[in-house]
Amino acid sequence: MGCKKLSDEQEKKMVELYRQGESVQKLQKQFGYKTKKSILDKVRKYCDNSDEIIKEAKDNRKRYSINLEKIDNAFNAYFIGLMLTDGYIKDKNSFGIQLTDEDAIKFISEATGQEYHKYEQENGHKPAYRIIFYGSDQVELLKRYSITERKSYTVHGFDLTKEEEQYLPFLIRGIIDGDGCIHRTTKGSAAFYVVSMSKDFILWLKNIFEQKFFMNDMHISQSKAGLWKIETSLQVNLFKLMAIVYPFPYGMSRKYNALREMFRDYNRNNLDNFIWNE
Repeated sequence: MGCKKLSDEQEKKMVELYRQGESVQKLQKQFGYKTKKSILDKVRKYCDNSDEIIKEAKDNRKRYSINLEKIDNAFNAYFIGLMLTDGYIKDKNSFGIQLTDEDAIKFISEATGQEYHKYEQENGHKPAYRIIFYGSDQVELLKRYSITERKSYTVHGFDLTKEEEQYLPFLIRGIIDGDGCIHRTTKGSAAFYVVSMSKDFILWLKNIFEQKFFMNDMHISQSKAGLWKIETSLQVNLFKLMAIVYPFPYGMSRKYNALREMFRDYNRNNLDNFIWNE
């Protein structure tokens, strides 16, 4: 085994530390083992229900908390919105979100207790910030929201329960913060759009904007590269977006600030009449 012989008492102590969530690397160093397998062999030696103990140990090693079984709070809605756009399933046991806006990733990190990391990009691109979560149970739960591996073409949205619909503004905010854009038109007015490789996802969004937020004039188009887009520059829609989806700072600040600045600049002298103008 390439390590010193431990007494039964030492082995049992190591197994208990493992069970409580001590890192495998630290246990290897403390007890002189070279591989993770050696530690797991001791767990199986002293525990009849070793598979349950190993799963319990993995859960105890987590320093964060997240449960995506349902959308029962604003954070879960925002998180799912980001997962639908800039999120990804890494494998059957892990998933993550990557953004160039550090404040949004930091917001998620502080809410869950999970650490995030910075990655430098090539060719002068902005650094990327990535946060990874673990748990096959959570990966399985994400399927309900059509969030699966290689979801770019297959994501299609999901049915919300009546209880979940109250958190729709936060869900939409996460989607726009992920793959949306708030910009000025050639006329100087504020506008926004969301893009996706999935037509079904864009149609799902169109239904939400029209049926839940009572927005009109929502246009859908497809680029030559196959990218689908839903967009609008109707100022009453932007007003609703600002009042319902972006009423206060939450998560990413850049798009929150951009929306308010662009809308107010364009409508500063037209606040009484903008609803009837494009």
